Amino acid sequence: MSDKINNKDLKAIYGLAILTGRERLLAYPERKEPLNFDWQDQNGVDYYLSKVFFKDTEVTLQCAIMANDNVDFWVKYNAFFKEISQPNYQQLFIDDHDMNYQVFYKSGNNFKHSLKRLKNVNKVFVKFDLTIQVKPNVL
Repeated sequence: MSDKINNKDLKAIYGLAILTGRERLLAYPERKEPLNFDWQDQNGVDYYLSKVFFKDTEVTLQCAIMANDNVDFWVKYNAFFKEISQPNYQQLFIDDHDMNYQVFYKSGNNFKHSLKRLKNVNKVFVKFDLTIQVKPNVL
């Protein structure tokens, strides 16, 4: 198995690998402040605690795209960003966690482009940060 976006293999289709940051997806989401009312004629605050709700989490993943050449890079780059930035939540499957996360694209930045020599073959290797918003995945 491998990491996927909308059931499409990140490495096979987009040449993309998540290098760091996947552990941030494991953090339990922060609880939202419960509804409450501060009665003027009573001590303390009454909290509505019969239901619990959680906040979304912003996660930055360090990623890399490897391609055969510049043309292959741009094909993979454009296809990936078209996939992740489409309307609605996208399904990000992280193989290490065996878990699907509902996410939407926020930004991509810190691009570092270089030609990397691998076994005497030039490859285009681009590292970047991908910031996504993650819907709470609680049962």
